[in-house]
Amino acid sequence: MAYAVGHNHQIRQREWEMKNNQMDKLSAIGNFMPSVDGGVSARYSFGRGIDPETNVYDNISTFHNNYYLEASMLIFQGGSLVNQVRKAQANVKMGKAALQEAQDNTALDTFQAYIQALYCMGTVRMTKQKLSESDSLLYKTRLQEEIGLKGMADVAQMEAQQATDAYNYTHQQNLYKTAMLTLKQKMNYPMEEELLLDSTLLDSSVMEQVDLELMDKEEVVQLALHNNPTLQKSLLNAQAQKMQSRMALGDVLPSISLFAGLSTSYYKQLHVNTYPSFGSQFRDNFGSYVGVSLSVPIFTQLKGVSGVRKARYNYRIAQEKVEEQKLELRKLVEQAVMDREGFLHESIQMEKKVASDKLAYQVTKRKYEEGLMTSLDVQHNAATWLESQASLLQSKLTYFLKCRLVEYYKGNDIIQQ
Repeated sequence: MAYAVGHNHQIRQREWEMKNNQMDKLSAIGNFMPSVDGGVSARYSFGRGIDPETNVYDNISTFHNNYYLEASMLIFQGGSLVNQVRKAQANVKMGKAALQEAQDNTALDTFQAYIQALYCMGTVRMTKQKLSESDSLLYKTRLQEEIGLKGMADVAQMEAQQATDAYNYTHQQNLYKTAMLTLKQKMNYPMEEELLLDSTLLDSSVMEQVDLELMDKEEVVQLALHNNPTLQKSLLNAQAQKMQSRMALGDVLPSISLFAGLSTSYYKQLHVNTYPSFGSQFRDNFGSYVGVSLSVPIFTQLKGVSGVRKARYNYRIAQEKVEEQKLELRKLVEQAVMDREGFLHESIQMEKKVASDKLAYQVTKRKYEEGLMTSLDVQHNAATWLESQASLLQSKLTYFLKCRLVEYYKGNDIIQQ
């Protein structure tokens, strides 16, 4: 699971998206700081124009050179600046929740694929053991047929059973290869490299893994509502939409800006050498200014009103999404807790059934070798034992999966070192 989380492309996308949200937050904070810009312009004028010395029109050719440096700062914009920062902060937290959600989902998908591969590994072991039993019985039946203790019908029946078991063994091997392929895909693991599975769960009894500290279902639900990253992402999205609605309201309110600047210029009439030098004009024309501007939106083609209403609607949609997510999470948690308890009881009962079916098969096999049972009796008991083993393995592995899922809903890490 750790390998899958570290090599998943979707998780890497969420990491870059989170960095983008952090840059948006930095940009929102920067709106409180003044902006400074400067400029230089040069212009040649030909023909009729205004003489800057006499302020009258004349047919002259002139050169104008202007310089300015200005600083401006938005003081008030209906609260949009503060709400923009709050929205950016919510988006940063939402990005972290989305990253955690992607990591958790990748780990859970990988664990499920691992459980499926482990189940296929177990069925391969079972069918291999069953095929070995069939080979042994076929060999003994042929020997008994040679000395007259068994008939050709018994040999034919055993050969058919051995062929069936060989097919099942091959089929389960193919299923195991497919499950391993799926697991490698979930992990983004190189297909050409070998992946060894930890098969400890196959050999352990379900009673050894029972969680004795079983919490009440409602306690698990409350922990999930507090810790689940998917729900946290929905809550933060609602918070961001709330800030967006306040920002939309601020767009229809007046805004106040403060500005100040420095400027100077140089002027020269072409082909006239009596004008002051550049340095003296640059110094003499130097000036400064400061001011305050008030902008009042009067009519914006209904864009302001529709924007406010749309933002409110989006906020309500986000609130409904949160309530929907809570109900869905509650259902998932209750189902996981119920499945954990159910598969625990199933596994305990199936362990008893497997022991009984194994004993029945061994007795039937012994009696068949003594001529007291038919080959059909042996096949029936063998199939019953194999079926109960497969059912036990499935319920046991599913119980382990549900235990890990419930622990995740309780707020514990999915990847346990």
